[in-house]
Amino acid sequence: MGLKLLTNMDPHLCLKLAWRLAQDRGYSLTPLTENCKRFTASKGNMIVGVLAGALAPRCVLEVSVETYPDANELVVESNSPWLSGAGGVRKVKQQAEELMDATVSAIEKEGGKIIERKEF
Repeated sequence: MGLKLLTNMDPHLCLKLAWRLAQDRGYSLTPLTENCKRFTASKGNMIVGVLAGALAPRCVLEVSVETYPDANELVVESNSPWLSGAGGVRKVKQQAEELMDATVSAIEKEGGKIIERKEF
């Protein structure tokens, strides 16, 4: 499952905003360097996720940016914890959507424009 956002905002700034928002939400994060175009945000434990099922699925989000001539793209892709059942998959999808929603708000607060948003 993934979410894609097209914006006029600088791609590295979009990535930094998403990184900070994921950090504020308690995710463990891979480092963000000056020239990187992606990071991984994770929350939960795989074993606990299997035992607790939909109550505590392991959530892994891959966040990346890409630059195109007409817009910059921010993508949030999530894992599908099938061992947690449909409820676990739904919860992980919800967490990805919450991060994307918060990132949209932060981009707009910084003066950026959202051109398009879609799910894939």
